[in-house]
Order: sequence, then structure tokens, then C-alpha cells
Amino acid sequence: MSSADLILPAADWWQGPQAKALLSALNGEARFVGGAVRDGLLGRTVNDVDLATPLLPAEVTRRLEAAGFKVIPTGIDHGTVTAVVRGQTFEITTLRRDVSTDGRRATVAFSTDWAEDAQRRDFTINGLFADGEGRVFDFTGGTQDLSPTRIRFIGRAEDRIREDYLRLMRFFRFHAHYGTGPMDAKALTAAAALAPGLAQLSAERVWSELKRLLAAPAPTEVLAAMGQTGVLTQVLPEALWPAALPAGDWSVRLLALLPPGCDLTALSDRLRWSKAELGLLIGMQEAAESEPPHPYGLLRRYGAAVLSGFAVRLARGGSVPQGWQEIAIGWQPRDFPLSGRDLIERGAQPGPDLGRRLAAIEQAWEAGGCVASRDELLAGLA
Repeated sequence: MSSADLILPAADWWQGPQAKALLSALNGEARFVGGAVRDGLLGRTVNDVDLATPLLPAEVTRRLEAAGFKVIPTGIDHGTVTAVVRGQTFEITTLRRDVSTDGRRATVAFSTDWAEDAQRRDFTINGLFADGEGRVFDFTGGTQDLSPTRIRFIGRAEDRIREDYLRLMRFFRFHAHYGTGPMDAKALTAAAALAPGLAQLSAERVWSELKRLLAAPAPTEVLAAMGQTGVLTQVLPEALWPAALPAGDWSVRLLALLPPGCDLTALSDRLRWSKAELGLLIGMQEAAESEPPHPYGLLRRYGAAVLSGFAVRLARGGSVPQGWQEIAIGWQPRDFPLSGRDLIERGAQPGPDLGRRLAAIEQAWEAGGCVASRDELLAGLA
């Protein structure tokens, strides 16, 4: 049904030449759907533009290629193709209904029923469609949940979660980024009952949702609710509740939730972090928990991660020595100017003692601010 003549605010993402060319190629048999419509109505920036259509993928492909557009079969088994229209990408999916679900994935059949497709989506605010004239179609009551923004499952929360347990994480993540009122009581009850179902999901999917949740502007309330429902225990049993959740990105919030000395390598193995993520967190942990007499060694090893580690140190009730923040902000990487060959040329013998002596010189150089030149260090060896 049309939503009481509700029209999308004017915006290039749906009124621009690329969108108009795409809809023209499909003869108007497609509607914008999901996040683009939601964010457009909320006045937020629209980054990804998805469309739904009653046309089968082969027909979508035929029409778009006939119009000269590149088509990529990005999810053809589930009815999805990606169109590249004059440099802009659009994801187009044939209307679907679920045939069966197992808590991780669904077997789908194609449909021509817009309402049926809307009912298989997760939240009411994600089940909205809009046509090429900007007219909004609401089969789930999503427009009523936009102001204040409520994150409410379509139909019974238990049913939607059992279809895909990742929706548990998505519920909390969406509330952290969009929710402006109390959290939905029915969803919280379902989350508490079904939290163990998260164990059947891949670590990569769970971590992706948790990372995005931690990046929300103010996730404290949501994390508390995750703890109360048992969801946080399922995904991050190591978590402690800090005196204050610090400002910062996902990495600062995550480390602040973990106990000092937490085995980050073991946690990385479980959550499938990337090497870059693990390296960042190790550097932050050392900056947050070690007590070196100066920050230069940390800065040389971990760079900008040290500043984030300082934020965690402060959140845990610690302090940062005078001037460390300024040093870290203005830091430029510096290489240690000596090598073992320099010591050997001055009479040192190769072996373990050489390595220990070189390390001691490097530590003294760091303690002095990493400013001594090679000539100055060599003069000190005489």
C-alpha cells in the first residue's frame, strides 16, 4: 500500500540521471528498497542504493545489457545482480519468499508480491519501498517507526530471529545507530530466550556486527542491554563493564570492555580478526597497560595505536604522564640509526651479547626522544 502520499525528500540518489536511466531500462518495474529509503526519509546520507523487482534475474540482465549497462551476477542464486550505470552501482534483487530457513541462511523462491517480500525482511523500517516518483510503499508499519525511530521486528520477533540468528546482533546494532526511544520489549524478551542460537553463526558474521555496533556514537545503553539478555556473554564472554565507556572508535570501546592482560591473540583466533585489527589492538593494549618511562618505544612499534591506548588507560582510571599526548600527536616515525655491523667494526664480537648491547643502546636512544644522530651514538661508543 502507498503510505499516505509520503514522498521521499528530493535527493540525487533516486532522482539523478543514473537512477532514472536504470528505472527506464527496467520500464519502471523496480522500486528502491530498504536502507536507501529508510535513510532518505530520515534525512541521512544514502550510500548504497538497492532495488527490488518482480522481474527474474535473467530478464533484469537482458534489459540492462540492452541499455548498454554492465551487469554483474553478484548473488544470482538469491536473485541479485549488480548494475553499473555511468559509474554508479545499484544492487537489484528479484522479489522473494522464504521456502525454508535454518537460522543461518534461507532457501528462497522468487515472487511477484511486494507485500510478501516485505514480510520476509527483518525490521519495519527496513521493509519500505519507493518508486521512481518517490512515492513510499509501506507493508510493515515502518513509517510509523521512523519518528521516534523504533527498531521493531516485522511480525513476531522470535520468528524473524529463528530465520537468521544474526538478526539478534543486527537488532542491537541498529538500535545503537538509529534508535531514539526505549528498546522494543518484545525484541529484548526474544533476544534473552534465543541468545544461544548465536553459537551456530560464523565468527566472521558475528564480529562484523559487533564491530559496527561498537562504532556507534553512544553504544553504552545497547551494550548494557546485550549484557542483561545474555547476548554479550555469547559473543564476548571476556567483557567487563568499565566505569565509563570512552569516546573513540570501535577499537577503543572493545579494549575498554576487555580485562587488562586479556589474551588478544586467542580472542583474535575465535573472532577471526584480520592481522591489521589484531596488530592495532596489541599496540593499544601495550600503551594502555605497560608502564614504560617514555612513550617513544611504543610509538616506534605501534604508531597511532598508542593514542587509542591512552584513551583506554584513562577510561580504566589510569593517567597519562605529562606531555605524552602531545608527543604522540606530533610523532613522525624514526629509524634507529645503528646496526650490529657498527658495533662489530668497533671491536664487538658477534653473538648474543652483541644483540643485548645493541638493544640497550636503542632503548637509551628512545629514552632520549629518538633524536640522537648516528654520529652522536657512535661517539658514545668510544
